[in-house]
Amino acid sequence: MYQTRLACSCLSLTLMFSGASALAAEQPPPVSAPTPALGDNWTYQYTDAWKGVKGNLSRLEVAAIDATGVHVNVLRAGNPTPVGKQLFSADMNPIDRGSLHFAPSFARYAFPLVPGKEWTSEAVADNTKLGKQWRYAIKGKVVDWEKVRVPAGEFHALKVIVEAEYRGKDNGPDSGNGTLTETVWFVPELNNFVKLDYRDTDWQGRTANRDSWELVSFGHKPAGTAPAPAPLAPPPVASTQR
Repeated sequence: MYQTRLACSCLSLTLMFSGASALAAEQPPPVSAPTPALGDNWTYQYTDAWKGVKGNLSRLEVAAIDATGVHVNVLRAGNPTPVGKQLFSADMNPIDRGSLHFAPSFARYAFPLVPGKEWTSEAVADNTKLGKQWRYAIKGKVVDWEKVRVPAGEFHALKVIVEAEYRGKDNGPDSGNGTLTETVWFVPELNNFVKLDYRDTDWQGRTANRDSWELVSFGHKPAGTAPAPAPLAPPPVASTQR
C-alpha cells in the first residue's frame, strides 16, 4: 500500500513539473525593441469607427534612420513625393505626428515587452501651427498575446493599452484638453502594429473621436524606388494631431 501511494505521489509530481515546464516552454520570450530598416513599409486601412465609415489607405515607409530617430514618409498613390512625414524614436515611439511634436517621445511602448508589464511616462507636445502646448501623463500596460486578424492576415500579437491625459494652459471647450486611449496589437516580426484602436474624449469626458487602423500589406523595398500604388488616408495617429 505504501509503495502504491509513493508511486502515485511520484507520478503526480512528475506530471505537475512536466505541465509547468510545458507551460513555460509555450510562453514567448520578452519582446525586444524593433529594428526597422530603410524601405520597410506598412499600409493601413483607416476607419472612422464612430461613424462606421472607411477612409482610404495610408502607406508609411521608412525613408531614413539617424541619431534623431526613424524618419517615415506618408505616400499617396502614383505620387513618389511624400505628402506627409513622421518621426519615431529608435523603438518606434512617436515623436513628430503631423503638426504635433513630442519631447520625449510618446511612450506607446516600453521595451522589452512582456504580458503584465506596466509603465508611466510624461511628455510635452507642441503644436507650432496653433501655438499651443500640452503636457501628457501616459500610462501603458501589456495585456497578453492574442491572435488578431486584419486584411493583411492573421498574426500573433501583443495587445498593449495606453491611456494618456493631456492638459494645456487653457480650460473650457476650446482648450483641446482631454484623455486618449490607444489599444495596439504589436507584432515583433513586423516592427510595428497590425491594428490600432483609438478613442479620444474631450475636457468634459465626452467622446470626441473613435478611429481604427488595420494593416493591409507590409514589406521591404530598396530605398529610392517608386512606391507601390496606394491611395492616401490620414496617417495612423491623425486623431491626436492638434
